[in-house]
Amino acid sequence: MDWRPRHLTRWNRYCTSTLRHLLPLLERNQEDVEEDHRAELLKQLGDYRFSGFPLHMPYSEVKPLIEAVYSTGVHNIDAPNVEFALAVYVHPYPKNVLSVWIYVASLIRNR
Repeated sequence: MDWRPRHLTRWNRYCTSTLRHLLPLLERNQEDVEEDHRAELLKQLGDYRFSGFPLHMPYSEVKPLIEAVYSTGVHNIDAPNVEFALAVYVHPYPKNVLSVWIYVASLIRNR
């Protein structure tokens, strides 16, 4: 799958790590985490203009997850200094139910 054929895709590992820590909190506290979530991102990524959001879906197969990420259009940013972050968290429930969180983001360093 070639989503950015004309552009180099740079991954921001620090942001990915930050997002990876946030996703389990979103699963546990779905209603109560928005302000803490924003504050944590601002604290960790204050040098960047951040654009992103979490996707939450049940898992049945991979294709709908890929389509959901693609439909965000985050990959369409043409800025030469854009970086990306992607984090995934899967939480198991009884009866083979899986809750999938995918956080997709783009970042551009503030100058």
